[in-house]
Parts: sequence; C-alpha cells; structure tokens
Amino acid sequence: MPYIIVQIWYPTHIGTEVTEKFLEVVKEFPFDRSLGKETIQVASNTNKKGTEIISVMEVKQGKLEEAWKWGRNRMGGFQSIKGLEYDMRLWTTLTEAFEGSEYSLPE
Repeated sequence: MPYIIVQIWYPTHIGTEVTEKFLEVVKEFPFDRSLGKETIQVASNTNKKGTEIISVMEVKQGKLEEAWKWGRNRMGGFQSIKGLEYDMRLWTTLTEAFEGSEYSLPE
C-alpha cells in the first residue's frame, strides 16, 4: 500500500493561527476511512527553528487518485497562512518499489 506523507513547517509564533485553521479544515474535510488508514494523524516537533508536523495516510488499494485529491483539498486550507510551508509526497513500500523489476524481497 502506498503512503501519503504530509510535512508542515511554521514559526512558533503563528501556532495559534495554525491550530485554529487545523480545527476548521478537519471539520470541512474529515478523514475518509474509505480512502485509507490514518497511520499518524498528527505528530509534532518544536525546536528553535519552529514547529514541524507530520501526518501519514496508508492508502487503500485502488484509492490513490481519490486520496491524493482529498489530501490536496485539505492542505489547500492552509495556503492562506503566511509563514507556513508544506510538502505532500507519495511513498511506496519496498515491495511496491520492486514491482515490475527483476528484484524481490528475500523470504
């Protein structure tokens, strides 16, 4: 199963604005269990450079396009926050990466 991994970075002084927007966005785009599993809903780390958030979704078979669209829609709500940056990427397991190649995982 592929994973959609979202990372968000922002300075700590806008944390309240980000939290309020998160609560809005979650109401507007609640997690859709038909698309996958929320492996990590939200995990955060704060340091001298600011706050970093990570979210991981394990996408169900045949739901990748729909899950990607849902994720883009959800993250669109954050684009108005000055100073917030995010990255949404698709990751695969090693088994999936080897599909169609001469390689396979050892038993």
